[in-house]
Amino acid sequence: MQLYTFFQSGSAYRARIALALKGIQYEPVNVVGGRGSDDLKKQEYLDLNPSAVVPTLVDGDSVLTQSIPIMEYLEETYPETPILPADAAGRARVRAIAQVMVSDTHPLRTARVVEFIYETLGLEKEDLDQWLKHWNERGFGAVEWMLADGRIPGDFCHGNEPTMANICLVAQIFVAEKFGADLSGLANVNRIHGTCMAHPAFRDTAPGKQPDNPDHQK
Repeated sequence: MQLYTFFQSGSAYRARIALALKGIQYEPVNVVGGRGSDDLKKQEYLDLNPSAVVPTLVDGDSVLTQSIPIMEYLEETYPETPILPADAAGRARVRAIAQVMVSDTHPLRTARVVEFIYETLGLEKEDLDQWLKHWNERGFGAVEWMLADGRIPGDFCHGNEPTMANICLVAQIFVAEKFGADLSGLANVNRIHGTCMAHPAFRDTAPGKQPDNPDHQK
């Protein structure tokens, strides 16, 4: 199994966490993403992932793209250490929290979007920073409300085991912090983030621990 990954990608961080939680061994293939990179536009990569983004997971003859389908694939093919609850309502709740992070929040600050807003539309850096802060703070505000409903108490987003919701929350906090989003008033988000970062699957796959990070910390 191979994972095409880039240390600074929140999406790739999600895939790394999921693989670690399930204890799946894989070969990392480090590519350079972000603004101004041509690595993801090379034809050999586009043949795997025509969207020119990371992550891409290659498992035998199967080529998986987009972090949510990758996590769903891992859940179905490697069911040990599940990252989704056993009950339908629980799975729906976990997926909803995950989607607020992945669909409502993350796409509005990806390298492609930022590059277009900044370079094509000519938005000033200060205004761009406000754009990034606004959408991150709004997304996390929604998740805080979802976590505060008291229906499923526990150390993590849904009970006492990490799920897909935690994976998406942690990866998006990494992204939000890069752009100065203020998450200080979100008691549940911060509590759960702290619990997650004490877990080796989240801690050891963090961007700062990746060998392609110039500031790699062992």
